[in-house]
Amino acid sequence: MADQTFRLPDLGEGLTEAQLVAWRVEEGARVEVNAPLCDVETAKAVVVIPSPFAGTVRKLHARPGESVAVGEALVTISASDGASTEATPGTLVGYGPGAPESGVRRKARTAALATESGADVRAAPFVRQLAKEKGVDLAQVTGSGPGGRITRADVEAATASPVPTSSPTAAPAVDGERRISVVGIRKAIARQMVRSVSTIPQFTEFAIFDATNLMAAREQRKVGGRSMTPLPYFIAAVVKAVQAYPLMNSSWDEGRDEIIVKQPINVGIAVNTTHGLLVPVLRGADKLELDAISELSAHLIEGARAGTLPPGQMSGGTITVTNVGASGPVETGTPIINPPECCVVAFGAIKPRPMVVGGQVVARSGAWISISVDHRIVDGALATEFLTALVAELESIRA
Repeated sequence: MADQTFRLPDLGEGLTEAQLVAWRVEEGARVEVNAPLCDVETAKAVVVIPSPFAGTVRKLHARPGESVAVGEALVTISASDGASTEATPGTLVGYGPGAPESGVRRKARTAALATESGADVRAAPFVRQLAKEKGVDLAQVTGSGPGGRITRADVEAATASPVPTSSPTAAPAVDGERRISVVGIRKAIARQMVRSVSTIPQFTEFAIFDATNLMAAREQRKVGGRSMTPLPYFIAAVVKAVQAYPLMNSSWDEGRDEIIVKQPINVGIAVNTTHGLLVPVLRGADKLELDAISELSAHLIEGARAGTLPPGQMSGGTITVTNVGASGPVETGTPIINPPECCVVAFGAIKPRPMVVGGQVVARSGAWISISVDHRIVDGALATEFLTALVAELESIRA
């Protein structure tokens, strides 16, 4: 018997730590190569870590809720004599041999989680773990997140008992206060936003566009049985405007004081999830037709909300789009750039607005657009030209 200590591996994309969400094994249990060991939440996704060894679990080195740095001991496994003790070649840590988690495995995992807390419950793994620790029946909790998803706050509101002091995710209330340790995705968001506003001199410009043609195109597709949200139209218009003004698809190299103009247009899509704001990336959007943009963006959004996207699909964006009007009657805002990108584009709610057409004031569908740009790369005149081109693209949509 030979003890093998498995340390948290580098999960890619420069991640340095992860929060342990839940163990899939217990001490004394037998595991096989590539069998699920645990779920961890990185700065970008919830990831399943498989076992690189076959044998008996001797020691679990972390508790659910704790942050584990890359390289720290995760689990010690005593390998059986004659047993395979190495993962198969090509294993992608966190997703099984050589590929993302299969649909069958993902469905099985979802079914198992649903069995634990109710078949109709919609909650992320770390929320389920918190509910388990607190003794909360998720089937009795009403979710306040998108699509009725149950959030951490919903679980904490469902019980009057203090959060166990052994969990680093929160501390008992003192004088009416409650402290929550910032880890995983929320910590990454905080760092990214501080980096954005402290290192990028950014400014914002605004415009309103006439969405009459866009809404007519949507209605025609709906009649033909091919419904589509406004988002794919937004993305396609942004791509065309970027092709006319490629400097918007760039970044600033702080080490060399150079502007790096990117060739592919990889559109980040800001998605509100129970984990926080995630930005999956639609790669090569400039090579895609509208139907493909619609299908792939829907897949990315669903995966981001379900926590099933691998970290590689949450990075590499060159410009970001956020549809702030999708969650309510929000007119517009001043979006913050997602470093190291140069530009972020925000779309407000489409609704009837007074517009002057042929000298007459009429009610037409319209929406605000706001863009925030890196002033080191783009001056006001260029930003205005880009925004004007974007409005023109949106207003020239044809069914």
